[in-house]
Amino acid sequence: MSLDLNTTIVTTSPYTMNKHSTVFLVNRSAPSSIILPSLPNDDDGKSFYIKDASGTSTSNPITITAPGSKTINGVAFAMLNGAYSHIQVIYDGTNWLTIA
Repeated sequence: MSLDLNTTIVTTSPYTMNKHSTVFLVNRSAPSSIILPSLPNDDDGKSFYIKDASGTSTSNPITITAPGSKTINGVAFAMLNGAYSHIQVIYDGTNWLTIA
């Protein structure tokens, strides 16, 4: 069995995510800024998984922001700041919520 997770390796910052991938592996040895994609309301339920693939987010945090006035769990950003940490977010048609 194999899974097609539409994975993107992120090596630049800031990086604006595309809505066609579902897994984003951040492979950088410097602080990173990841911007969630702008989605229309009919994309509710779309989810993304973001992981510190390099294991350096303890000293090089990864900041995840939503575009425009949208939020993640009601706040402006989420942060990965532990080695190999990860987050999964889902779009509710208006804003983003974490699910993992």
